[in-house]
Amino acid sequence: MIFEMNSKATIKPKCSNDGRSEQNSDHDRPKRPRKPANNTHALQVGIRDFLSIPSSQSLLRELAIPTETITKSLPKRFTVYEPLLLLPANAFNAPPEWGSFCAALSPEQKSSLYDSIAKTFHRFDVTHVAVNAPIALSTQGQENRMRSPTGLIPLHGDFGSLCAPTGEENGQPSQADLERAFWVQTVQNHGIKQFWAPLHTMFSRGNVKEKARILGEGPSQGTFVGLDEQSLEGRKSSDIAVVDMYAGIGYFVFSYLKRGVKRVWGWELNGWSVEGLRRGCEANRWGCRIVRVLEDGKLDTTIEHLVDSLSAQDRVVIFHGDNRFAADILAQIQQVMEAQKIWNPVRHVNLGLLPSSQPSWNNACKILDYQRGGWIHVHENVDVRRTEQMKEGIINQMTELRKSVYSECGIPGSPFVDCCHIEHVKTYAPGVMHCVFDIRVSPPQGAHT
Repeated sequence: MIFEMNSKATIKPKCSNDGRSEQNSDHDRPKRPRKPANNTHALQVGIRDFLSIPSSQSLLRELAIPTETITKSLPKRFTVYEPLLLLPANAFNAPPEWGSFCAALSPEQKSSLYDSIAKTFHRFDVTHVAVNAPIALSTQGQENRMRSPTGLIPLHGDFGSLCAPTGEENGQPSQADLERAFWVQTVQNHGIKQFWAPLHTMFSRGNVKEKARILGEGPSQGTFVGLDEQSLEGRKSSDIAVVDMYAGIGYFVFSYLKRGVKRVWGWELNGWSVEGLRRGCEANRWGCRIVRVLEDGKLDTTIEHLVDSLSAQDRVVIFHGDNRFAADILAQIQQVMEAQKIWNPVRHVNLGLLPSSQPSWNNACKILDYQRGGWIHVHENVDVRRTEQMKEGIINQMTELRKSVYSECGIPGSPFVDCCHIEHVKTYAPGVMHCVFDIRVSPPQGAHT
């Protein structure tokens, strides 16, 4: 479960399990952690304990900082992802007096401080402490394609190796790397469990709003169309498939599954995320298959063997590799499965990459079922003053890309493309909003059968 703390709140679950998850029985439903004795100032309790020891008092006198000056403005914000306590980037440098004190601590004293803080959260089974930082879009001049959390600073506990994995090329982890790593978990959206390795994989709690929307819940209830019988022309969600071009640890994959879609075909480049998604599928009792995509776009198995080996319980198929091959691979799979009359049409394509998912728009237009059409969910960081301009640009480009698909199929006419909803997910930066554009794509007249 996620716990957050700020100066105006008490510790509480971000999302509690209300027992409605069809995947979780009463026996294995996550238990509510017990609250610390002082839940309003839990972080401050650990800091005050450290400040009370003689060496800390001596340092305060040396710096001419009265104890009460520090204690009245100590940091309060934190998040718990069992068993990790995650602190904000400014936890040890603001306000100035507190920052000066922390900067003057010896390595041994800092270790003692972190240990004192961790002990305050022992009722949450916290064993590790770290400071968070935003995900860098580039590292050492190169694009951070795998969105690795390079700014995370471990403070307390064994996080495993800080070095790049040595088991495979291109920074991909070996099985031994995955087993040695430190993993954390949380529960969101009525019992959906998620896992990740914080040294190697990001976690965005702000996506909880979009996850709820896919589930048909929250303030935007009803805005996520395309998973009900009316919008699916009498079909059920269990009759369709979804493609997630940036599956990550299962942010949106799991919401689609819980909503009842037959299968999610996902792509993910980061091996750490793939393992987190696999662990999440296992914990949520969804069958998961992982298929490796090689550098030339071929698979580590044959299409025929993959199809023949899939069972109804394999609700997720994750292709570990570059999604630029996605349309070609799925076209081959569709051909084999249609011959066996077991293909479920792809009615939704999720494009959850920030700051822009534009590199995948062409593949998305090829993947979406060409007879029935569907919805492409485009995640973009948008200047709030240019939201409408962005919407029109997406519609125009999707129209042209989709028109090319029908032209290649020999189907005349132009598809109808519009934006049926814009979801403002969260603020990304001043004046910049993470938006999801729900693009509805209808086939030309005559293409629907």
